[in-house]
Amino acid sequence: MCEKLPSLLEIVVVFHQVAGAFFDTGLLMVAQERCNATAAGVRQTCISQFYMCNSIMLGLTPLLFTFILAKLGDERSRKITICVPLLGYLISRSLLFCVILFHLPLEVMFATALLNGLSGGFPSFWSGIMALASDTSSAKDRSVRLIRIELAYGLAGLIGSLSSGHIFIHFTLSHDQGVVLAGCSCLCYLISLLYCLLGVKVPSRQVEACEQVGSTPPLESDRVLDQSGWDHDSEAATRIEAERNRATNRHPTETSRLLDYIVRAEGKSSCCTAVNFTVVLLFTSGVLYDLSVTGGVDIIPMFVLKDPLNWDAVWVGYGSAAGYTIFLTSFLGVKVLSRYLKDTSLIVIGIVSFSTGMLIMAFVKRTYLFFIARAVMLFALIPLPTIRSVISKHIKETSYGKVLAVLQIIMTLAGVISSISFIQIYLLTKDWYPNFCFSLSSVIGCLSIIPIILVERRSSEQSGYSRIPED
Repeated sequence: MCEKLPSLLEIVVVFHQVAGAFFDTGLLMVAQERCNATAAGVRQTCISQFYMCNSIMLGLTPLLFTFILAKLGDERSRKITICVPLLGYLISRSLLFCVILFHLPLEVMFATALLNGLSGGFPSFWSGIMALASDTSSAKDRSVRLIRIELAYGLAGLIGSLSSGHIFIHFTLSHDQGVVLAGCSCLCYLISLLYCLLGVKVPSRQVEACEQVGSTPPLESDRVLDQSGWDHDSEAATRIEAERNRATNRHPTETSRLLDYIVRAEGKSSCCTAVNFTVVLLFTSGVLYDLSVTGGVDIIPMFVLKDPLNWDAVWVGYGSAAGYTIFLTSFLGVKVLSRYLKDTSLIVIGIVSFSTGMLIMAFVKRTYLFFIARAVMLFALIPLPTIRSVISKHIKETSYGKVLAVLQIIMTLAGVISSISFIQIYLLTKDWYPNFCFSLSSVIGCLSIIPIILVERRSSEQSGYSRIPED
């Protein structure tokens, strides 16, 4: 059996996320400065509209290119789906440096979103990371492997967020705040790209076929089974029917053998249908949960800049850092709880953790309450990587890139819809109840538990059947 190749994807993820944390803080503070108006409500509206347009462009432009890059990654090299987006990040986000240094209009940053999307953006980058991580890990350790990458992502974001506010305030160039921060962001993207090109190992296509060496030539009925696959159930059914018709004219022993293969093929076809429905349920849960997370988290940067919190750049960095601590607690949760609980149970625990934290966020009036709400979300990161892990266990290795890319595309579309909807709701409710969006996020998060319950129920029913012993 082929051994899985080691892959230090964490280094790529760390530098990418530190760069992203620097960029996000710099962009938020620049947006606040450029939208600075006499009335706080006008400033909030300006920032909200900018982020809404930026989120739309970031979400929609990568969709087509994500699937194309994922397909190339499956057929050629996983590095394609990682390096191309990293190059796009490096080129596009250097525009923030120019906007600050040359005092360009804030609308120039829309070009950043466009260029980033044309290179695949985050959907392509993250689906490539997840596909390569799945390719280089065993099914038993996959959940821990994926959450370990999420941990590296979170710790990098924690470091980047804690330092970003101080760099923005205390390090200036030509009296322009944020220039050094934007430069550091570009440098980190460059390091991430270079390490991905030179340091990351990917499994060759020959490795995937090594298990076939020494195998005996298949019988005709075996070929019927092998060719049925995941996507050719109707074609396989036609062949099975033809084999059944020809079986009546064969020798009794050969007929018995053929009928045995036919029964196995029919069982495989029904199993594929059940598995496909399970994958659909997992997709549904992941999309609903992503709707909840994206909608709620996108409101936080705008919420903390106005009454009742009124944070500055340093506190914005601290708030972002508090959000990134869930990566560590979620990793520890999976590492410990996976020994005693199923993947579905871990997913439910994570959803409940996030929904409860968002419910507390709906009543935040003081800074300490904000950090209490963040502390309750200690397992909020568990659901999505665990859902990806479960999905990867139900599909072929050669389809990791495409299937996970489709999931990321759907989640990105859902995230765009969620971001637009939540920002509009926030603008309508910010004067009488600015915390309303957090309550809505909590409700949607709870709804994402329902498909997981159905998955667990179907899994329990299938495991309850006993296998018929072979003669």
